[in-house]
Amino acid sequence: MDQYPERSGHYKLTEEWSVELPSEFKCRIEDEDLVLWQQDMTIWCSVWGIEPEETREEALAWVEEEQAEDAFDVAKKDQNGLLLYHYRLLEETNDYRVASLYCFAFSHSSYIQLGIYLDEETRFEDAQRICESICFVNHQTLH
Repeated sequence: MDQYPERSGHYKLTEEWSVELPSEFKCRIEDEDLVLWQQDMTIWCSVWGIEPEETREEALAWVEEEQAEDAFDVAKKDQNGLLLYHYRLLEETNDYRVASLYCFAFSHSSYIQLGIYLDEETRFEDAQRICESICFVNHQTLH
């Protein structure tokens, strides 16, 4: 029996965050992050809280300050109540052959980062669709 479960379709990353996976991905937890992978693509998922006094825009500003100088294809938009931000980056881990895709989604209470590492540029459209599918469901009742 394979020690890594496989997931596809609508997949809950946490109680509040989910994505649509276009095909089967194996999954594991490594260094407190969720890792999903298949041939030619690996996704590292991290979730952080946003302080009650901090806005989504302030959290995004911090991410923008920390991004690598040579990031490209940088974009940001407000969609379905989430602030979405992404960029690409050529990295040593991929021998500078294929740019990784980093995408972030900010809700009012937390944000998620997907670092998607590609072995083939042909997988970029799949990576982009996964990023665009990020969904947040708020389970917290606000008074």
